[in-house]
Amino acid sequence: MSKPTSNRPKSIEAKFMAAALHRGAATLTRQKMHTTFLAFAAHAKLGRYGPVDPPAVTEKQLRNYVASRIEAGITPRTIQNEVSHLRRALHGVGRGEWADALTNAQLGVPAGTRIGTGRVVSAAVLAQALERAAADTRAWIQLERCLGLRREEMIESHKSLKQWEATLARGQTFITVRHGTKGGRTRDTCIPPPYRERALAAIRAALEVVAGRRYLVDAPSDRAAKQQVHGRFASLGLKGTDSGHSLRRAFCRDNYEHYLSEGHSQKEALALCSRDLGHGEGRGRWVWNNYLRATYEQV
Repeated sequence: MSKPTSNRPKSIEAKFMAAALHRGAATLTRQKMHTTFLAFAAHAKLGRYGPVDPPAVTEKQLRNYVASRIEAGITPRTIQNEVSHLRRALHGVGRGEWADALTNAQLGVPAGTRIGTGRVVSAAVLAQALERAAADTRAWIQLERCLGLRREEMIESHKSLKQWEATLARGQTFITVRHGTKGGRTRDTCIPPPYRERALAAIRAALEVVAGRRYLVDAPSDRAAKQQVHGRFASLGLKGTDSGHSLRRAFCRDNYEHYLSEGHSQKEALALCSRDLGHGEGRGRWVWNNYLRATYEQV
């Protein structure tokens, strides 16, 4: 008879995950941490570190991991996030003071930049994608483009479509995004009057899809749903510089220009865009750098 699962030794990634969840975490954060700890576990096994766990991991092992990620071509921002995840696990086992004393420079973490290079989706690429897309895929694209939804929010939007339709049909300006949001934070997103009809059209097209099935993205799990959307978008040319996130940048650009046309200063307009995207009103500069700068400055 096999031993009970509870008596089996935990994997390296499971030990780090358990330690990192001492304060809980949003779904997306959990997924990203799990990816980090899987990568660290693979590195530890390749380096024959033995039974590595958060209470025993050494500075040298962390430095070697960072060096391996640099060699693998992982971006500086990703490596910074991964080191943050590892520190979180160390905090969970009472090694927070030691972890915080280890600077990124000591661990060899490369310096990154918070200025993105992503641009608004190409109008030609988007038009061609919409022309070629199946009805359900076209609805997915338009929800991200016309409502500024994140991928997870679009997948979960079947829970809110009727409410959004009623809200906009009454001539109201804000829709409430509740499901699939980052960190579970509800937000009110502005759909300015010039863009209300196209948003309504996107919502009604999505409602037609769910009229014949339970979910907007018909898949057995969240992971499968994301993979399905990613695959279909990529097959239509919505990849690379014109990936799904570029649709959200297009929504941001439209709202930004609308706010400017209403007499708001650039700072105020960016703060409002940050609110609409779910980042909070205090991250306007970040929104400019990561959503708009590359498009307007052609960098």
